[in-house]
Amino acid sequence: GTKAGNLELFDINSGSIAEVFDGAHEKSVWGISCLADNSGLVSVGGDGSIKFWDYSMAKDQSDQGGKSLTLEHRRTMKMPEDVLCVAVDPTGKYIAVGMIDSSVKVFFADSLNFYLSLYGHKLPVLCADISSDGTLIVTGSSDKNVKIWGMDFGDCHKSLFAHADSVTQVKFVPKTHYFFSTGKDKVLKYWDGDKFELLLELRSHHSEVWTLALSSRGQYLVTGSHDRSIRRWERTEEAFFLEEEKEKRLETMFDSALDEPVDERSALPTSEDGSKDAGASVAAGRKNQETVSAADTIIDALDISEHELQRISEHEKSKNDASFTSNPLLLGMSPRQYVLHTIRRVKSSDVEQALILLPFGDAMKLLSYCDIWLKDYKIEAELPCKIVMTLVRIHVDQINATPALKKLILSLQTGLQTSLKSVKTMLGTNMAAIQFMTRKKSTMDPFANNDDAHDK
Repeated sequence: GTKAGNLELFDINSGSIAEVFDGAHEKSVWGISCLADNSGLVSVGGDGSIKFWDYSMAKDQSDQGGKSLTLEHRRTMKMPEDVLCVAVDPTGKYIAVGMIDSSVKVFFADSLNFYLSLYGHKLPVLCADISSDGTLIVTGSSDKNVKIWGMDFGDCHKSLFAHADSVTQVKFVPKTHYFFSTGKDKVLKYWDGDKFELLLELRSHHSEVWTLALSSRGQYLVTGSHDRSIRRWERTEEAFFLEEEKEKRLETMFDSALDEPVDERSALPTSEDGSKDAGASVAAGRKNQETVSAADTIIDALDISEHELQRISEHEKSKNDASFTSNPLLLGMSPRQYVLHTIRRVKSSDVEQALILLPFGDAMKLLSYCDIWLKDYKIEAELPCKIVMTLVRIHVDQINATPALKKLILSLQTGLQTSLKSVKTMLGTNMAAIQFMTRKKSTMDPFANNDDAHDK
């Protein structure tokens, strides 16, 4: 069927068009399905008509004088709106059509009397198929859902969020309740219609997959895509396990989420009027598997340290004469030293992204450790300064809404100022020493200036 409303009959052996039926429909032809007895086909289109065609043999117009297959129009059924797809019951009892009004109408195939209406899709129904035993009908829609219905009462057995975009085709495997679905998300999916489970995801096409066809025994299927390719998929004897397939899909989803580009504008701090400060800087790194693992490692270190501090406190309160045995996971370090050791092991380029992934409670624990490191351990100002500035920038609203944190923030401010002043003094001393050494060198070597002038 074509958008011009024509039907085209092809000779598979020669790959050529055997006959064109101009004006078969007044508008685009949206669906074609063979009758159960293979005596003809049904076509539906945008003109709201369901047309039945019979196969017949006509005299060939070639010089050989043979006969060729052709189509003869038998009857027409008019619908009030556009018909987007058609499915014929393999038992020959029913015919179902998907409407642009998001419903599915089922009729008796022999008399064309109305049988059922299926309501549930939110957008137009693009495809439908009926199982070999005539007990189930599966429909796909632009709302990205696949629905499985019972043909006896028209009840919806299950609605599945099947694809990330419109579902373009669904087909049952012959003599089973397994079915395949394709979508504009470039994916071919294999489902169990009884257990309502996704069995396999097959990714090979590079653009929308528009159609699929199954062999009579279900040993292979063919898909056609907007990437101008037709792919054949064969059934193998290799077993697959549902749990492994689920884990693979979860890993793929997780990796794709990590690979999504971060909107740099959304990461910029906001000014008082709510606008983004275009002159502000953002983190140079990006979220990846390493930063997620680093964040988990920091959280584990904070938990181990917190538990060890509780053990120490309980031991001191008990006034037990027995010696205290520290947790071997601390590697012989104190709890606070162990947290510092853990953070120092994280790549400097991954520190900021790892801190962003920390929950608010763990972030506040880390801020309290930074306060202790600055006062008691006298460590370099670079690492605690990076941690404090990153966490405060991320959680500024929650910090402002928590009065209990005011004392900690003021203490951090004092500690960072003291530490940064010492760094500034050290840099000033080094600059003064460099300038002194430069002047001394020029005094000891009176010919240096002359040599420089000669070179210029």
